[in-house]
Amino acid sequence: EAESIIVFDEAHNIDSVCIEALSVDIHERSLEQATRSLGRLSSEVSRIKAHDRSRLQNEYNNLVSGLIDRGLLNRAANDGTLGSNILSTDVLDQAVPGNIRRAEHFIAFMKKIVEHLKARLRTVSGPNGGVQCETPLAFLHRMMNNTSLEAKPLKFAYSRLNSLLQTLQVTNLDDFNSLTDVADFATLLSTYSEGIARFAIIME
Repeated sequence: EAESIIVFDEAHNIDSVCIEALSVDIHERSLEQATRSLGRLSSEVSRIKAHDRSRLQNEYNNLVSGLIDRGLLNRAANDGTLGSNILSTDVLDQAVPGNIRRAEHFIAFMKKIVEHLKARLRTVSGPNGGVQCETPLAFLHRMMNNTSLEAKPLKFAYSRLNSLLQTLQVTNLDDFNSLTDVADFATLLSTYSEGIARFAIIME
């Protein structure tokens, strides 16, 4: 608030705390766990589609309705169904991209990210490997070129995963920590890839 004084105890640690808060550590074992988690999610989505399709449809409807309420999505003038919604021409960056709104599409999207990260780690684990450092923009460009993924959906990976886990009523969230880390990394990568590099991706 205005005219307020904020006192930080141990202020010399602020830099380290900020770096730790925005850092994500991903290794080969966690990527394998992320792959298994995606397999579990895929199986659960298939089961629900067969027995309780309305739950996934409700999640999709809620995502779309939220965009409509915030003025980020327009409903087709001659069609009242949610399935006919189209993005407005001046859609804001906060609109969840259509290609990850459906659960099965999002899972396939995350699988591509995980496989790309595995491939990148393999390049530094071989005899010609070593430590590599890239800017977020350089890492993002290589990911887009190798996977054909777009940058915008990456920004919503973390929130979209949380939405799906809630819809599937996952109780043991610790089992999905590795997948959550991958989604967090994707969101950070896309969010801070423009302009002056604010952090670096280090592979070793």
